[in-house]
Amino acid sequence: MTDLQALKVRLQQELDAYEIPAPHPEALGSPLPREWFEEGLSEMRAALVEPYLADVQDYDEAQGGAFMRQVSIVADDGDTMLLAYDPRDQTDFALVGREGDTLKIYSIRGDAVGCFLTR
Repeated sequence: MTDLQALKVRLQQELDAYEIPAPHPEALGSPLPREWFEEGLSEMRAALVEPYLADVQDYDEAQGGAFMRQVSIVADDGDTMLLAYDPRDQTDFALVGREGDTLKIYSIRGDAVGCFLTR
């Protein structure tokens, strides 16, 4: 069982400690400007919600396709995307999308800030 209050504290600490990455010297194209990250961090702060449990649809061919399971929602952009803590892996966050009346968990996983910024 996920401790929702501890999750809230962890998420806030991760957000506060996030450092905007320096452009990789071998990256192709133009690096994202600092303002892009600052705007995304501001949007994430505004999207934080009191963590709550929600049923999401997942998909695993080995399990026969789509199935429902529970995750902890920690942010909601007010549009189509949510950020969830996935209790399957104690360090894993994932994006969740609203598709009609269904919440579907996506394979975009990792740290909370990185996942949120990919939306």
